[in-house]
Amino acid sequence: MNIPPNDQDLKRFGQLTLTAWELEHALDNVVPDPELEEQPPRPVRAAAMALRAHARLQGEMETRLGVPKEHRTRIGIQPEVDESVLLVHGSTGTPQDLDGLARFLHGQGYTVYNMLLPGHGLESANLPVVKWKACLNEVQLRYRVLARHSRLVHVVGFSFGGALAILLTRQEQPASLSLFAPALVPRVPLGTRLLMLMGLHRLPPLRRRIGWNLEVFESMERAKSQLGKLRLPIYAAHCEDDARIDPASLRLLQKRTRHRASRFRLFKTGGHMILAAHGETTLNDALLQFLRDRH
Repeated sequence: MNIPPNDQDLKRFGQLTLTAWELEHALDNVVPDPELEEQPPRPVRAAAMALRAHARLQGEMETRLGVPKEHRTRIGIQPEVDESVLLVHGSTGTPQDLDGLARFLHGQGYTVYNMLLPGHGLESANLPVVKWKACLNEVQLRYRVLARHSRLVHVVGFSFGGALAILLTRQEQPASLSLFAPALVPRVPLGTRLLMLMGLHRLPPLRRRIGWNLEVFESMERAKSQLGKLRLPIYAAHCEDDARIDPASLRLLQKRTRHRASRFRLFKTGGHMILAAHGETTLNDALLQFLRDRH
């Protein structure tokens, strides 16, 4: 439930917005030294200050939207580190689903941005009504926030977040992608699969009936068309008994991507929530090694 903002809320929100803008403006408008062939990197501490201002602003926005604290965006900043990880959750999830991995990576020295997708996080029985393109736009905005503060930005996507991470590469150049239960091939009844193959799921009556799931399906189709164009290292893992996303998604990645540094892992069990099943025991450490190998 949204609470009407009072004057004090608006004043604080305005101050945070101005602070974040001023810091970004100062960092983006450093005058280059014509006597230097290679310009020095942006000051790491100043970049960390700008990211903190952004984090406070994002927190205020999600608070005003009525997002419970445990579902909000979580940003962990390492002031002296020039490397970061953007984490993107699934279609009906929240940053909480990736919290264990985010905390682990932050503890290992990375700045982490565990983002909340638009239309998600509210305590409602209804599925999100936002478009997948709006979710992708937000992922791109968060990526660019990190790219202004870090030399290397890695992207981690879970389920629908994996499809968004792949689609992000059409416009941006992350250092790597890490995809857990990537949403490329859905587990759907044969009738639904036939409707999708014939394109009938886009007809208005069926579109209204399928709703948010159609947005997810469309993002999967777009992401699959991007696989052959990927030119970066990929770490991907899936479980054979995933009841929501077919592990054929992992095989599709292996078949269509070509980077020699890519790694793939298929688990017998673990279901859809692969990080809950295998994060602490296997995947956290495996991902950390994969990221460190990028240097």
